[in-house]
Amino acid sequence: MTVRRNLIRVSIALVFGLLSAVGVNMFLVHANSYSSGLTGASQLVQALLKLAGINVSLSLLVAIFNIPLFIFAWRVFGTHYITFSGLAVLFNIIFLQIIPSYQLVTDPLTNTIVGGILIGAGVGLCFNRGFTTGGIDIVTTYLQKKFHRNVGSIANIINGVILLITALVFGPSRIVYSLIGMLITNYTMDHFFSSQLDVIVSIYTKNPQAIADQLKDFTHGATMIKGTGVYTNQPTTVVQIVTPRGQFRHIRQLALTADPSSFIVVARVDVEVGNYRHFTF
Repeated sequence: MTVRRNLIRVSIALVFGLLSAVGVNMFLVHANSYSSGLTGASQLVQALLKLAGINVSLSLLVAIFNIPLFIFAWRVFGTHYITFSGLAVLFNIIFLQIIPSYQLVTDPLTNTIVGGILIGAGVGLCFNRGFTTGGIDIVTTYLQKKFHRNVGSIANIINGVILLITALVFGPSRIVYSLIGMLITNYTMDHFFSSQLDVIVSIYTKNPQAIADQLKDFTHGATMIKGTGVYTNQPTTVVQIVTPRGQFRHIRQLALTADPSSFIVVARVDVEVGNYRHFTF
């Protein structure tokens, strides 16, 4: 199972590298639009260097800027976490270098929308598999886990700095398509990154102790509610857990292992108060 899971993660990292490079080289560059995150920052630095007569490849800048962030990720998340993030960045760098800047469409808005969707989809798929795409995604992942904030909202704040510098240097007209592309990228990323959404899992069981034994070490804990079946008039127990969506598969497996006849319900929920938001690394 671990080997299969790792192969899937490697495949997702490869898909991200391809989608991101295609989105930038074949769409965004033809709209003078900057990507979100570190790739967008690298595009901006590349443009600033060109003003000074210095030509540096985008793939090289992406590689250089990722180094300090991966050192941070290694210290915060550990070696296993950054392994697949490193592969995602490596694949992205390779594809940025080898995929030509071929123009498929001429309309800048279409280029911006398609490029933003491709990049956002790739990032969201990586997040769903438990690793980032390097760069600013490392920072947003850290903040999301620590403060349980929406990833796309955090990325929008960071991207605002890129837009501000672009407006100051190149004028406000240059940022229109970049802003549209960034918002589309982050919206798409949030759509694919479903695991950051909170859900409440209700497990109806006649064998609550077995399920409790399985869940006793679960990060977010669980609550048992005693009840009676209306139709059968038999006692039953509801085990309720509030958790990120990404943990549901794990909880479902644990519950069915403990009680194969249990009835499981999952629903979207918003956590407002309490200690749930706290996350310790």
